[in-house]
Amino acid sequence: MQKNGRVLMTALAMAGFLLCLLLSKSCANTTTPPSGGPKDTIPPVLLKINPEFNATNFPRYDGTISLTYDEYTVVKNVAEIYLSPPIKKRITHKIKGKNIVFSIPDTLAENRTYTLDFGEGLADNNEGNIAPRLVYAFSTGDTVDSLYITGNIIDCQTLQPVKKALVALYTDHSDSACFKIFPDAASKSDEWGFFSIRNISDTLYRIVAFTDSDNDNRYDPTKDQIAFLDTLIRPTEVVRDSIYELKSFDMKDTLACMERNSMFELLMFSELQSVQFLKNSGRRSEKSGFLSFNAPDVEISNIEFFGVADSSVIIQYAPAKDSLDFWINTPYKLEDSLLLKLSYKRTDSTGVLRDTIENISLGLPKPEGTSGGQQKKDQPKDTVFKFNVAAKNENIAHDGISLTSALPIIRWNRDMLVLTAKNPRHQIDTITFKFERDPQEIRRFIMYMDREIKDGHEYEFIVPQGAFFNLDNLPNAEVSNKFSLPKSEDASSITLVLNGVDTRYIVELVDKERKNVIRKYNVSGDTSLLFPYLKADDYSVRITEDRNQNGLFDSGNFLDKRQPEKVRMYQTSPGVYIIKLPEMTDLEQTINIKEMFK
Repeated sequence: MQKNGRVLMTALAMAGFLLCLLLSKSCANTTTPPSGGPKDTIPPVLLKINPEFNATNFPRYDGTISLTYDEYTVVKNVAEIYLSPPIKKRITHKIKGKNIVFSIPDTLAENRTYTLDFGEGLADNNEGNIAPRLVYAFSTGDTVDSLYITGNIIDCQTLQPVKKALVALYTDHSDSACFKIFPDAASKSDEWGFFSIRNISDTLYRIVAFTDSDNDNRYDPTKDQIAFLDTLIRPTEVVRDSIYELKSFDMKDTLACMERNSMFELLMFSELQSVQFLKNSGRRSEKSGFLSFNAPDVEISNIEFFGVADSSVIIQYAPAKDSLDFWINTPYKLEDSLLLKLSYKRTDSTGVLRDTIENISLGLPKPEGTSGGQQKKDQPKDTVFKFNVAAKNENIAHDGISLTSALPIIRWNRDMLVLTAKNPRHQIDTITFKFERDPQEIRRFIMYMDREIKDGHEYEFIVPQGAFFNLDNLPNAEVSNKFSLPKSEDASSITLVLNGVDTRYIVELVDKERKNVIRKYNVSGDTSLLFPYLKADDYSVRITEDRNQNGLFDSGNFLDKRQPEKVRMYQTSPGVYIIKLPEMTDLEQTINIKEMFK
């Protein structure tokens, strides 16, 4: 009986297998996984919102907003969700099926219009497709404010857009408002630096933007960058569904994003501090150290080092005069604790600069290579010092050859330096040159040729050992630097013909990202500037109005109502900031500076 049963079961299994083969070509295929179909790329679609858009008499306590989508949707990035005006407590949320319920745990103001901007914070649960940007307006009173403004935030130096900056409006027009209180309305700039603040009231506002690194809705000058307008603004445009700038945009759609109209442009900058005090100090070695200050242009009347003659002290200020380095040239060993008396102007509690004297004690730094109080074995002492040599063939004529030492040079013999030129017939000639100390860096010397560099000539600049002696009384190691004009037949050049130069400007040729400076000129009159030996690439020209004629870009100050120095990028045609330079091309561009800065 058991045997007959086993035979019957085997027969039924064989019959099922044959039936499967007849009905399907792949019934028993276990090597190919089942296809899940094309990847879902469609973002979630909002089906319902409760309360509806522009709801009035919204609860001031424990209010909720429910979003219903056509698929399961989650909060992907809670930092993207922003309530304007902001509140102290963060909005919370719960997922209930295809609903997301947002709860407001704080007390809302009476008769106030709010907007809840979801940014790119919501996405579908499966593929992470970002839901279209949604801005929801509601009011705790009987009406919803209906005006709006738009604008752009751009970096003051690169003129590139600043994303995720907080743009704030204040009905309190005092200077301290952005430091102390929440804004009356706010929004964040998108990837293009563009912002819109909607559903605001008909009143005068002060507009300020800052990076808000702490996400506390307050400006911190020690951490944040800032931008502001010099005048108050008053909105006039009314929110409507047809307003192009208020629609949801794909940040990858360049043309669509660039077509948005901007009412205001704000320049973002790192603020020049105005509160002056000694911020830091220390020693780098036995006979060198530094002092750094909180603000630029420090006013120092005297620095006295106890036990050290004034003639033995070498001091160098940073270009912005917000710090200084010092070296002490004495033949004897200094004390482990170096005492100095600093007399300078410090900002007091009322914001006024007053004469101040500070006594400072600077200890020796921990020796390098020490661990647990054990010092490394004595290293052999140096018998010479080495210069850091900076020389590029294509820039020699303009920048010269620079020699930089780690310590100040205390004496040198210029007559020992030699510059020779070898012509194509291998004839060698000794030529004259200018040799000077860099006025902004006492450890650097620069050599300039007295004559034009000739094509086909080879040059050699020789600094014999012992031509210079540094603070440790060590001679320099020999320097031998050869240079000539670049031989690349593919090299190109750009010539800028500048007209309408009515004050001093800084002209820079930069790369297309506007980060690296290829060459820089300071000009104060109409001129032609040559940028030779350039490789085929994309370049830009940045021009800065040097108001104080210090050769540097100067940032702004919010409390002093001082904007940063004006910067413009040269446009080859409207909206085009790139100069495309092909190989073997000498390109000339004419720029009317006065028109550019009008």
